[in-house]
Amino acid sequence: MSFSRFWAILRKEFRHILRDRRMLLLVTISPTIMLITFAYVFSFDLNPAKIVILDQDHSPQSRDLAAGLRHDHNLIVLGEVGHYDDLRGMMRSGKSKLGLVIPPGFGNDLQARRRTSIQILGDGSDPINISSQMALLSRRISEWGKPYESLDIVPPAEVRTLVLYNPFIRSRYSMVPGLLAIVLILPTMSVALALAREKDLGSFESLAATPVTGAEYILGKLLPYIVFGLFSAGLAIVVAVFWFHVPMRGSYLTLAWLTLVYLWATLGVSIFVSNFISNQSTALRAVLLLFLVPSFFLTGLIVPVDDQSRLISNSLPATHFIAITRGVFLKGLGWQDLGFHAFLLLAMGLISTFMTILVFRKRAG
Repeated sequence: MSFSRFWAILRKEFRHILRDRRMLLLVTISPTIMLITFAYVFSFDLNPAKIVILDQDHSPQSRDLAAGLRHDHNLIVLGEVGHYDDLRGMMRSGKSKLGLVIPPGFGNDLQARRRTSIQILGDGSDPINISSQMALLSRRISEWGKPYESLDIVPPAEVRTLVLYNPFIRSRYSMVPGLLAIVLILPTMSVALALAREKDLGSFESLAATPVTGAEYILGKLLPYIVFGLFSAGLAIVVAVFWFHVPMRGSYLTLAWLTLVYLWATLGVSIFVSNFISNQSTALRAVLLLFLVPSFFLTGLIVPVDDQSRLISNSLPATHFIAITRGVFLKGLGWQDLGFHAFLLLAMGLISTFMTILVFRKRAG
């Protein structure tokens, strides 16, 4: 292997990326834009419920209930209305998603230890969110009414729950680190398109007249995209920490090294597949089929990995990087805890690069 020829390929590839604005955007800024978009699209956090209250009782108990709901950060009390039609009108216009009707005699029933009722109205045009919001409001009302309960039997044990690593169960804290594995597929797509474009334009054929070896060409192709991939990963991590406020409990240096290994694995597999592809459209479809689509559904990003798909899941680099990013961000894990995932990514990078060099031929077809 000649260092001068390797350096020539490396320098040519850096210049190509820097001069091609579309390619530069794809490997640097696009992953961050994609992360912001996907983080909002795949956010399953419950939005604050907007409530209008119709208090027909005007008792100290009804006013206390309304005041208690106003102090809940997951509930936004827009105000009180005087008539039932006014409440339905605000819900019809979309200003409010929930309506709470406190009937006459509510306070007297509570003082007399009699069963009472409260009506909750929900906007069924948004069934997914409204079901969660109605359940939240019902739970808050039940918590408020505990002092009025009369129990004949004291529960023998009190159950207390504790959520580790994400105490407020915010889906964004889990989704944003996991989405890093998805958005960093864009540099992988770039190297596949770059190799296929050389074959499309015919410049790849000029290699046949040069003494450049497969190792010099492949490594010269990979390294620039790894460098730009690390840069784009750094931007995405800054957005995750400072825009989405995802807690970073681990080491930035550990995450950087493991990101390097992940980029090597994905780029290595991509350039191996692209070695058998002669046009850009096929290369794009191949990357989408191999990386992007399976990474959403078979890696544990959205739903847990089951036993039937575990073999396929473990063969995807994104599966291991999702475990790495969530482990570093939320759990503060280090090399010793993530060694299994790092080893598999490193093996994918080494094997794919070696196989690419082995099968590389200086011809377009």
